[in-house]
Amino acid sequence: MNRRRFLSKTGTYAVAASAVVLGGGLFAPDSYAAKKIGEKANTTLLKMARDIYPHDTLEDKYYTQVLTPMIQAAATDDKKLSELADGAKSLDQIASQQFGVSYIDIKSEKDRVSVLKQIESSPFFQNIKGALMMGIYNNPDLWPRFGYGGSAWEKGGYINRGYNDIDWI
Repeated sequence: MNRRRFLSKTGTYAVAASAVVLGGGLFAPDSYAAKKIGEKANTTLLKMARDIYPHDTLEDKYYTQVLTPMIQAAATDDKKLSELADGAKSLDQIASQQFGVSYIDIKSEKDRVSVLKQIESSPFFQNIKGALMMGIYNNPDLWPRFGYGGSAWEKGGYINRGYNDIDWI
């Protein structure tokens, strides 16, 4: 590993670590919801979101933007707050039973997914999955990162836009 690559990697890790420490994860550390469910549940929800729709090139901010409406609703609605807190607790309980550690401490993504599969029929999981699906894949800022150029009908359809741009055949 050369010096430039080393400095690049360590700089990236330092920025990421400081963002987690300073940002407090999904909820602002001093928010009502964060105080109610705790910092660990906060981190669990972010890890869960990344495991449901894993895009290694997407920053955490895109996941947090999607979950912000849920967070805001949880700050004023005890039922939604309870759903988030109880859901995070259930993930930790299942992870502890199977792997002896909390959900966020499971190193293997495959093992975390096996925990998620056990709760995938729950309203908690379905609400977060639905919010993520719509929020990530309907975000025009992310479309270029997925190779999607956006809607073509208002530009005359794919015959006029995109038809001859197919580079994967």
